[in-house]
Amino acid sequence: LGMAVFVGAFLYLIQKSQPSAPSAERRQAGLVQFYSPTLGNPEAKVHIVEFLDPACETCRAFYPLVKRIVDGHQGKVQLVVRLVPFHKGSDVAAKILIAAHKQNLFFPVAEVVVNSQDAWAAHDQPNPERIWTFLKGTSLDSVKAKQDAGSPEAQAVLDQDLADANTLKVTKTPGFFVNGRPLENFGHEQLKALVDEEVKRAYP
Repeated sequence: LGMAVFVGAFLYLIQKSQPSAPSAERRQAGLVQFYSPTLGNPEAKVHIVEFLDPACETCRAFYPLVKRIVDGHQGKVQLVVRLVPFHKGSDVAAKILIAAHKQNLFFPVAEVVVNSQDAWAAHDQPNPERIWTFLKGTSLDSVKAKQDAGSPEAQAVLDQDLADANTLKVTKTPGFFVNGRPLENFGHEQLKALVDEEVKRAYP
C-alpha cells in the first residue's frame, strides 16, 4: 500500500507540472498516459504518439524530423513520447528522461541523450551512466534528477510505458501512431504523409 501511495503521488506531481493533461480519448488503448511528455500545442487536434528507445539509432535520426513535422504544422500537431528501453542499458537512460520530465526538461535533455548515443549506447557494452557528464551544460538539477531516476516511481512510469507498448504490439522503435492510427509502412515520408492526412481531416 505504501508503495502505491508514493507512485500515485509521483505521477500526480508530473501531471500538475504539465500545461494540459491528455483527453480521455487520447488515453484509449494505452496510447497516452497523463504523465506522458508532450511537445506542441496542447489544443492540437492531431497527435503523434512516438514509442522511443533512448539508445535507438533510428530514433536519433527521426528526432529532428519529428520536431520539424510538429513545428511545420503551426499548432495543429502535438507530439507525445512514450519510453520503451528495448536495448541493453537504455532503461537507465529512460529513467534519466523521466527524472528530467519532472523538472519540465524532458525535450532539452532528450536531445542531449540521443545526440550522445555514440558515447554511451554501444550495444555490446553500454555505459549509460556517462549520460550525466553530457548534461552538465543543461539546467537540469542533477542531484535531484539522480534521486528521481533511481526511485521506484520512475520504474513505475517505465513499467507502464512498456506495458502499453506490449498492449499495442510495439516491438521496435521508433513506433508511431497518428490520432490512433499506426504507421504501418515505416519511413519519414510515410509519417509526414500520415500526419498531413490527419491534419486535413481534423482541419477541413
